[in-house]
Amino acid sequence: MTEIALQKYRTAIEKYRKKTGISIKTMAFALDGVSEQQLRNALNKNDGGPKSVEILAKLTDAFPMDLV
Repeated sequence: MTEIALQKYRTAIEKYRKKTGISIKTMAFALDGVSEQQLRNALNKNDGGPKSVEILAKLTDAFPMDLV
C-alpha cells in the first residue's frame, strides 16, 4: 500500500509543480514542521517509508492537487 500511495502522491506533485511552477522550497515552507530536505527525501524514489507518505499527504492537503 505504501508504494502505491507514494507513486500517486509523487506523480500528482510533479504534475502540480510543472503546471504551477511552485518550487520544492516553497512547498516545504508551507508545511509546518517539514524541512526542504525532508520533502526532497520524500519525493526521492529511493525513500519509501511511511514518513514519506505522511509528508506528501500533508503537501497535497496544503495545495489543491488531483491524485487521480
